[in-house]
Amino acid sequence: MISPFKTIGNAGLALIAICLTPKFGFSQIVKDTSFLKEVVVTSSKSPQSLGNVTQKIEVLSSTEIESTISANRNICDVMQNQPGVSVSALSRNDANWGTYGGIGPKYSTFMLQGLPIDAFIDPMTLDLSAISRIEVQRGPASVLYSNYLSQDFAGNQSPLAGTVNMILKDKFDKPLTRFITSFGSYNTLNGQFYHQDIAKSIHYYTGINYEMSDYTDYGTKDSWLNMQKNPEYRKTKIFGGATWFSDDEKQKFTLFANKTLHVGDAGRIYRGFDNNYGIINAGYTLNLNKNICLEAHTGYRSYDRTWQESHFNVIDSLSSDNGVVQHIIPVDVLLTLKHGKANVLTTGVDYQGADYYTYSDPLVGYDTYGNKSTAMQTGVYTQEELHFGKLIARGGVRINYTKNNIELINGGAPGQKSKDWNKVLYSGGLRYNATKNISIFANIGSSFVTPGLKSVGGTIQLDDTLHSGQLPSPNLKPEAGLGIDGGIDLALPYNLQLSLRGFNTTVTDAIIDNVVRQTPSQSQSVNAGKTTSAGGEAELKQKIYESLSWFANFTYMKTKISNEYDADQDGGTVPFSPEMVANAGISYTTPFGLKITPSLNYNDGFYDSSSKTGRKKFIPGMLLNAYVSQTIVKNNKSKVICFGQFYNITDNRYEMPWQFINTGFSVMGGLKVEF
Repeated sequence: MISPFKTIGNAGLALIAICLTPKFGFSQIVKDTSFLKEVVVTSSKSPQSLGNVTQKIEVLSSTEIESTISANRNICDVMQNQPGVSVSALSRNDANWGTYGGIGPKYSTFMLQGLPIDAFIDPMTLDLSAISRIEVQRGPASVLYSNYLSQDFAGNQSPLAGTVNMILKDKFDKPLTRFITSFGSYNTLNGQFYHQDIAKSIHYYTGINYEMSDYTDYGTKDSWLNMQKNPEYRKTKIFGGATWFSDDEKQKFTLFANKTLHVGDAGRIYRGFDNNYGIINAGYTLNLNKNICLEAHTGYRSYDRTWQESHFNVIDSLSSDNGVVQHIIPVDVLLTLKHGKANVLTTGVDYQGADYYTYSDPLVGYDTYGNKSTAMQTGVYTQEELHFGKLIARGGVRINYTKNNIELINGGAPGQKSKDWNKVLYSGGLRYNATKNISIFANIGSSFVTPGLKSVGGTIQLDDTLHSGQLPSPNLKPEAGLGIDGGIDLALPYNLQLSLRGFNTTVTDAIIDNVVRQTPSQSQSVNAGKTTSAGGEAELKQKIYESLSWFANFTYMKTKISNEYDADQDGGTVPFSPEMVANAGISYTTPFGLKITPSLNYNDGFYDSSSKTGRKKFIPGMLLNAYVSQTIVKNNKSKVICFGQFYNITDNRYEMPWQFINTGFSVMGGLKVEF
C-alpha cells in the first residue's frame, strides 16, 4: 500500500518542481503580494486589512468558491481544504458533523453578513451565487460574536474555535445574467438562473437553483437505513437581495431573503421528508463622519422539518409522521469609533429570540407534542483595538444573559420550567508586524454554552430501541470554554506565503453526543468532564502568476477527554476529530481558456464516540477531486464555459458514523452562459 504521506509529499515536490521550472520564469511572478495587508476583511465588524487584525483570517474569493467540488451540496465542503478543518457531511440530505480545531462541530459558528445562522442546517440551504466571499476566522471570537440559540441537531453553537462569515454581494459595476445547466451521476439534473442589475442607487440580484436526482444508497450494507430503492432528492433555492446607497454613500441599506425547499425520501416509501427553510437579513449602515459608524442588523430564521418513521421488518409500513419547527430572530446594533491614527473602538448590543417544538402523529389522527420551549439571549459587548507603531493590541469583554423557558420535554411537564444564566466573557489579542513580510500574533478568548433542549429532552423516549433519534439527558450542565492560539505569517521570496499557527482549546463540562446505538441510529448528549484540543497548522501558498497558483497545508489535532465520573469516557477522544489532516492543490489556467483545479484531502481517521469501549474508528484516507472548465466564447458582452466536476476520483467508499458511507466517484458536467 502506498503511504498517503508519500503521495502528498510527491505531489508537493511536483508542485515545487513546476514552480522552479525555467519556462515559467520568476520574472512573471505576481508582484506586491504582501498578504499581511492586502485584503480588507470585516471580521472585526469594521473593514480592516489583514495586517490590522490579530486573529488568523482566511478569505475565500468567489473564484476559489466556484472551483470547489461540493458533492454533498454543503457550503462546508468549500472549506474542506482549509487548515484546522475536517468536514464530515454524511450525505446530500444530512448535515456536516466535522470538526473545527479538533473540538467538535458546534464550536465554530456560521454567520451571514455578521448575523448568526445555523452551522448545521444553513450551509445546506444557502446558494453561493449570493455570496461575494467567505471569511474564515480561526481562533476564539466569543466577544464580538454571540452564540446561536439553535435547539436542533447539536443545540447551541459557540464561536470558541472560530467563525465563518459569508459576505453577501452588495455593489455591482454592470448588469449580468447567468444560466447554468448540468447533468451527472445518479441522474442528477441541475439548473441555475442568476441576474444582477443597477437601478439608480439600488444594486439588486435574484436567482434560483433547482436540482433533482435519483441519488443512491448512502448506507453501509445491512444498515438501519435499509434502502429499498434509490432515494428521491429535490432541492429548490430561491433568493434575492438589494442594497441601497445614498448619493454621498454615507448610508447603506441591505435586504436579503432566501427560501429553500428540500423534499424526497431516504430510500423507502415510508421514509419521506419535506423540509422548508427561510432566511431574511436586513441591515442599515450610517457613517456619521469618517470616524464614527452606526450599524443595525436584524433577521429571521425559519426551520420547518418533517419526516416519516416506518416499520420495515416484514412489511414496510408507516409508523408515524414527525416534525420540528424553530424560529429565531437575531438583532445586532453597534457603534464603531475610529480614533488616533488607526485605533478602533467597537461597542454594541445583540439579542436573539427563539421558539422550538417537536411533534409526532403516531397514526392516531392528531399531533402530539414532544419538546416545546422558548429562549432568549442578550449581550452587551465592547472591544478596543490599539495601534502602537508595529504592535496591535486588542481587548474586549461581553456580558451575556440567556434564559430558557420549557413547556414540555418528551411530552411531559419538565422538572424545571425555567432556567437562566449570566456570564462574563473576555477576549484579547496581539499582532506584531515586525516587517512588511513578518507578522507574529496571539489570541485568547472565553465562551459559554448552555445545554440545548434537544440534548436535555431528546427527540425519542429514553427506553426507545426502535426509532432513530436523540435520547434524553436531563441532568446536563452548561459548558465553559477557553481558546488560545498564536503563530507567525511570513511572506517569503518568490511570492511564497508561509503561515504557522498553534492552538489550545479547553472545554469544561463539555457536552458531547455519543453514538449509543448504530441500529437504529441513536445518540445521547453527556457532560464529558474536561475536553482539550491542542495542535498546530502549517500552510504554504504560492501564486506564481495570474494563471498558476498552488497550496499545501497540514494540521495536527490531539484531543483528550478527562472524566473522573465515568471511566469509559476518561481518556477518550472528541468524536469526528481526526489527529491529522492534510490538503494540497493547484490551479492552472491556460492561455486558450482551459482551467484545471485538482485538490487532494487526507484524513487519518476519527471515532464516532467518546466512549472507549463502544466507539468505532472511521478512516476516510485520501479524497481526490478536480474541477475542469473550458472557455468557449469570451467577449465584451458574453461568455460561454463548459465545465466538469469530478468528485472522489479514486472511488474511495469509506464508511462514516451512523452507518453512512461515502458514495464514491461521481461526476457533473455542464454549461455556463453569461451575458
